[in-house]
Amino acid sequence: MSFTDTREILQDAADRRYAVGAFNICSLDQSSALINMAVSIGSAILVTIPAVIEPYVDFAELGAVTKCAAEKASVPVGLHLSHGTDFGSVERAIDAGFTSVMFDGSKLPLEENIRLTREAVRMGHSRNVAVEGELGSLGGSADMMTDPDSASQYVKETDIDILAVAIGNAHGFYKGTPKLDFERLVHIRNAISSRKNVFLTLHGGTGIPDHDMKMAISEGITKICIYTEMCNAGKNNAMAYLAGNPEYQGNYDVPELIKGISSGFADTARSFMEIFSSKGKSGGSGVSTDQLDIEEIKSIIHAVINNL
Repeated sequence: MSFTDTREILQDAADRRYAVGAFNICSLDQSSALINMAVSIGSAILVTIPAVIEPYVDFAELGAVTKCAAEKASVPVGLHLSHGTDFGSVERAIDAGFTSVMFDGSKLPLEENIRLTREAVRMGHSRNVAVEGELGSLGGSADMMTDPDSASQYVKETDIDILAVAIGNAHGFYKGTPKLDFERLVHIRNAISSRKNVFLTLHGGTGIPDHDMKMAISEGITKICIYTEMCNAGKNNAMAYLAGNPEYQGNYDVPELIKGISSGFADTARSFMEIFSSKGKSGGSGVSTDQLDIEEIKSIIHAVINNL
């Protein structure tokens, strides 16, 4: 299927009321592992890399590896840059073939954030690449969350495609149970409703209760970012492997270690795809039976038998 425009992926999610997982990676091998998992359960996916990981993963190489895996996939695959704080990283991601990029000016005053985000949008749209911006402070107090009126101004003056909101979400593991401000989310959604095709995204998905995830999706979130829990699972797999194999075992030591880390990322992503209701919404070998009546199921089984 190759790369799919991020806007196309998110539009389907918006139309069918589910969310697409934006799963952050930190090495080249994790891209294929995530895509293979998405294919196995029939879910669209956004492979995502935070700009801070660029010293460890070359964007051009990541673009090539992900494109190769995407071309063999039967589900929509996008490649997204998260939290780019300078035009250099945004431009390198665009050059590498990313389908969307984020310019994060959330720590700047509103007018400066608007000015710089608008320039990032110009860069992205000139190459038909979707652009995300952020407004508000993640993990901040109520007065630092996304203001609906400011969101309206921000979206209008920047022409962004995706808006990252701060409604009580935060990066990393939460201290206690997060409390998302759904009333604020509704006000934000309504404030930007006159601007068509602007999608809302939630960063800091790790640790948000499942029912709150589903509530956020019902109120307009179409993209949810996950990283911390995947990293933790990958590290735990690595520690378990090393504990069981403390001495050098031979040529397969490092490949098995890497495989375990990637499996931690992919298995965690799968659990979130189910929470986001993206499972079975796209092609791939996974078919959601709740979307099929009995005659459709019989037809699929018959087709499979005939092809044996």
